[in-house]
Amino acid sequence: MGANTSALLSEEIEEIAKESHLTSKEIKRLYKRFQKLDRNSSGTIESEELYMIPELAMNPLVPRIVSMFDGVNFRQFVSLLSIFSATSPKQEKIDFAFRIYDVENDGIISVNDLVELLQMMVGNNLDQSTLEEIARATIQASDSNHDDKVSKEEFTSLIEKTDIEQSMTIHF
Repeated sequence: MGANTSALLSEEIEEIAKESHLTSKEIKRLYKRFQKLDRNSSGTIESEELYMIPELAMNPLVPRIVSMFDGVNFRQFVSLLSIFSATSPKQEKIDFAFRIYDVENDGIISVNDLVELLQMMVGNNLDQSTLEEIARATIQASDSNHDDKVSKEEFTSLIEKTDIEQSMTIHF
């Protein structure tokens, strides 16, 4: 599937469907969307192209989301988006959510991670000390082993109590 391919082959669609949680019809729809987003026909989606998605542009966490999708080719695009499929396992959704919160990409959610995310969400409406206070309180409430950080296991136990399947499902 080269950069200038205008259509997916049936074999490619079947192969991608096996690798994802999406149907052939959903993959075809995503391919059309991918082509529209890939304005420079490079075969990848760059950050500036992602910022042009109206639904994404309104999200306060757009810098974090864009960092996860920047430079992806179509297969990677499908792989990331298949997490949002109704048939995607709950654990995959939890793992993706953890990656959003783990800004430093070090396998834990720290006060610094939360401060950065809070800053994205509230902008300049709260001062740095207030953001740090909120982040520390959130970590303390979530940190079952009292090591001042939230591990993937602690995050998972918290998120399992929510309706993550519903909140992280998109109908393609």
